[in-house]
Amino acid sequence: MKGTTISQVPVQAVRFMKLAGIILVLFTIINYVLLLFTIKIGDTDWSLNFTTTIVEEGIVPILGIALMFCAYGFEEILGLAPPQPKLKWDSLKFWVYLLSFFFGIIFLLIIPLHISNAVAVSNEVVEKANQTAKEEKEILAERLDEQQNIIGDMLRNEQKLESFTRKRQLSKEQIANLEKFKSNPNAFKVKVEEVRGTLTKQIERKQQREIQKSQLSTFHSSIKIGLTSLLLASCYLTIGWSGFKGKPRKVR
Repeated sequence: MKGTTISQVPVQAVRFMKLAGIILVLFTIINYVLLLFTIKIGDTDWSLNFTTTIVEEGIVPILGIALMFCAYGFEEILGLAPPQPKLKWDSLKFWVYLLSFFFGIIFLLIIPLHISNAVAVSNEVVEKANQTAKEEKEILAERLDEQQNIIGDMLRNEQKLESFTRKRQLSKEQIANLEKFKSNPNAFKVKVEEVRGTLTKQIERKQQREIQKSQLSTFHSSIKIGLTSLLLASCYLTIGWSGFKGKPRKVR
């Protein structure tokens, strides 16, 4: 009775390993199919997230396949594996090899697709940053011109200037600057242009930071997902190739 109980343990372990491997593969396939239901044609952000998710979950089926082939190995060790001189289409191994080939091709195709999507998203961010900077510069120019006209009119009118200084709590330096601008209008114009240049540079620095951030993110994403997808593709294709081209092992 004791010997029978012990002999059932490795047999159950082999079955559980096969079951776990199949579940891991099916789980990933179901996730991939569900992702397709959220498809947004022409949306580069969705395409980028889609390829990223596919690659990030690509290791799961490999783990499942590894568990299944560990189970096959244990079956041979225990003498439970039936002799199979040829790989048949109705065997689980055949579909595992075929699925591995399919996944290998998919991950190869993902490499250029992901890079093109990453570049497209980066170009959109760059275009948006340029457009935002252009609009901010236009708004800045309008406001500066408006303030320049208001302050210039006030500097030419003594009564308005006195009313302004009474209502506002100005420092001695600010009052001195107003007097300077009143007596020298060119100095006021120079100050306005100085402020314009400072604020314009701030807008341009913000624009460059956004562009550099987008380009750096694109580079990292392309390298990470591209190399990961290449490694996954090589692994899947190796599994498929070894199954269909490898010589069948004879069970002793």
